[in-house]
Amino acid sequence: MTRQRITNEIRSALEEGIEAMMSEAADRTEARLPTERELAERFQVSRHAIRQALERLEAKGSLWRHVGRGTFRGRRSEAEPTTADVAAFCSPRHIYDARRMLEPSLASLAALNATPAQIAEIQAICRRCAAARNMDDYEVFDEAFHRAIAQACGNPLAAELFETVNQARKKIIWGAMRRAVLRPERRAFFSEQHREIVDAIAKRDAHAAWQAVMSHMETVAQTYEALRPGEPFIV
Repeated sequence: MTRQRITNEIRSALEEGIEAMMSEAADRTEARLPTERELAERFQVSRHAIRQALERLEAKGSLWRHVGRGTFRGRRSEAEPTTADVAAFCSPRHIYDARRMLEPSLASLAALNATPAQIAEIQAICRRCAAARNMDDYEVFDEAFHRAIAQACGNPLAAELFETVNQARKKIIWGAMRRAVLRPERRAFFSEQHREIVDAIAKRDAHAAWQAVMSHMETVAQTYEALRPGEPFIV
């Protein structure tokens, strides 16, 4: 049995487990699911695995998520806009601008509020990202890196705003552009910038953390623009 097949079977089993849990609770008035942390503890998997399973179940219409309120079984009301609805009108530039406004401040807050355990987690993810051998692995750890910073900021609402922007980012069709951006030599440079961010957070230097993320965001934009000389970073 191949590793990919085993992984797919684990994913399917996790999704089936969550759906079974929702079916057992179908007769209750409360339609909200437990938190990602509680689900991870219940199914003995990582929060990342839970998050991916919830994303797939949301795509199937088995559940829906509301920023700041939680995850709910069933389909979202037709009248309520989804992240996908908003993402349909977004370009890469829109995503970049939103991240540029939000993520430097998240890092600054993390420098002030992160616990030692959270800093250790950010450092560990940073190392895994730098050691990634291919683009797919790099993307997984890159997302985990920025999420860990958001979760360490000490502000649940700000962390949820990160999730909203991140979900919209994942709906954008980047095409071959993203693969070109994440060539090995560029991944190595981005990883060095990640280390600068981590160092600033670990030193509790809020300004340096803010500046390090801002520099990282600007480098990403410049890299995209270099792939399309003469074109603005909007598509």
